[in-house]
Amino acid sequence: MTRRVAVIGGGISGLAAAFRMADLGGAHTLTLFEASARLGGVIESERRDGVVLEGGPDSSLRRKPEFLELVQRLGLGARIMGTNPKVQGSYIFHRGHFYDIPGGIQAGVPTRWDSLWSTELLSLGEKVRLWGDLVIPCRGDSTDIALGALLRRRFGDGYVDRIASPILAGIYAGDIDRLSTAVLAPSLLTFQSRGRGLLRGARADGGRMTTGGAAGQSLFVSLATGMESLIAALHSALKNNVDIRLNSPVVSLVPIDGGFRVVLRDGSPMHFDDVVLAVPAYQAAQILTFIDPEARKRLAGIEYADLAVVGAIYHGQAFNRPLTRTGYLVPRGEGLEMTASTWVRAKWDYADPSEDVPIRAFFGRSGQDDFLRRTDEEILATCRQELGFIMGVTDAPRYARVFRIPHGMPQFHVGHQQVVRQIRDEISRWRGLKLIGSYFDGVGLSDCIRHANQAAEELVPVSVQPSFSTL
Repeated sequence: MTRRVAVIGGGISGLAAAFRMADLGGAHTLTLFEASARLGGVIESERRDGVVLEGGPDSSLRRKPEFLELVQRLGLGARIMGTNPKVQGSYIFHRGHFYDIPGGIQAGVPTRWDSLWSTELLSLGEKVRLWGDLVIPCRGDSTDIALGALLRRRFGDGYVDRIASPILAGIYAGDIDRLSTAVLAPSLLTFQSRGRGLLRGARADGGRMTTGGAAGQSLFVSLATGMESLIAALHSALKNNVDIRLNSPVVSLVPIDGGFRVVLRDGSPMHFDDVVLAVPAYQAAQILTFIDPEARKRLAGIEYADLAVVGAIYHGQAFNRPLTRTGYLVPRGEGLEMTASTWVRAKWDYADPSEDVPIRAFFGRSGQDDFLRRTDEEILATCRQELGFIMGVTDAPRYARVFRIPHGMPQFHVGHQQVVRQIRDEISRWRGLKLIGSYFDGVGLSDCIRHANQAAEELVPVSVQPSFSTL
């Protein structure tokens, strides 16, 4: 019997799930619904003058293999690019000056005292305060707590505000005084429950919290042709095996005997045996009107942060300082709206030299809900003004573009694991329904691909031999 499978959502999660199911073969048909006119979701790339300006994620952690495995499976292995081996580290911009980020920060925990003792980001008193972790009693349990609260208790406010917070906020675009330690750094709760301070725990851990690849390999990898080339390769691989429907928003899902009715915005219904729902949590809550109200409320209650990325290219002579790091982070409280900036050619190992300076500037903090209401011209003006203050750039860029990412980053607040557990318990009652996406427990590309593979393999038995070639 041929089973009909619907994949709702054409971002990396939905595309990866469709690819894995098609790869497994078997007796099923696949239809993918995407509400917008393009695939890829938050992944968007623009290639200019030999470099890529990414509007969304620009990398994946090497230690999480799912991204690289998918890239290789799609025949894109030759495009894999590591970080620039000649440039190490980033700056923190504080009170008008650049400071090197101290080395050895793991999940917000300092592990290299030489680097911290020499930094000018902390006063002498704040450096001495770091040793408080060795004498302050541990909580003795593994109950979830805000990561910021835990780090402040162990190391003090100065370290958190100027070092740990900008580093972690640069990854999660959130307020670490609300973000869950159980999700972002569960090993820290383990250290506490065993009566160890974070310093002793991290040293005993031997660096496993942030272990990268083999010696000589960069921690992060990207694609020289842009992350959107992964989306293009998935589209090309799927187009002859999957019915891909763009501009087809799904408004509701209705359980019927032996399956589900998928209702599109134009009112037309379609029947499927299985459904993979690969949309953000708030959209899933709108579609799943039939699930338990409490679980639906929790799904709708997962918060997201709005983000914007400005991709700009400047003439090299516009800068009066060497770009000797990969970019910089901006802590809260600096009077700036920019949260970070990446110097693209400094970060990535591009083979072709160029005098141009491509930059990605990031905007959007947790709780800042009005930034995307501004016009592109207003955002570009803010970017130019702040780059002028931070980097002394008075020239206009010869190219600039605003990438908007509304509700782009899920926020893993304290208690998130319990919320996810209740949602999964409810969804498990509905046979043939799978929910996947970055809002469960990881925002990285490999996290999304891993969830997609798991859902696909639960719907299509892995005993089926792969029959889908893309090479």
